Amino acid sequence: MMRGIGSAFVVVAALIAALPAAADPMGDIVGRWRDSDGESEIAISRCGPALCGKIVWLKEARFDMFNPDEGLRKRSLLGLQVLSGFKPAKGGLEGEGYNPADGKTYRTTLELTSAQSLVIRGCVLGGLICDDDIWSRQQ
Repeated sequence: MMRGIGSAFVVVAALIAALPAAADPMGDIVGRWRDSDGESEIAISRCGPALCGKIVWLKEARFDMFNPDEGLRKRSLLGLQVLSGFKPAKGGLEGEGYNPADGKTYRTTLELTSAQSLVIRGCVLGGLICDDDIWSRQQ
């Protein structure tokens, strides 16, 4: 009788191993991305159970001059975390994005449209008004 159970276990294990791995929408986005105007690159990585992103390259030095906290307005944007808390949601990943151009944080979605293209969408008023940017994957 034990022989039958053992054989059944081996068959089930083999079938599970043969199943294709589930797509990992978060893993597909991990990497280095350049914004559409070519002014900065953001490294997106895992931060615990979510994804986050920080500025890792700037075409020219820039500072967080629109930050609502006056004490932070002279800090460099280089190394600044601008994406946080991204987790799977309908149509992509959802989290928060900090926009250094106005010093505000927005509900933001990330949607991979191809292996080389990522749409960043920041919204206000419950998604009534949104603005998109398309980032390109860097090697």
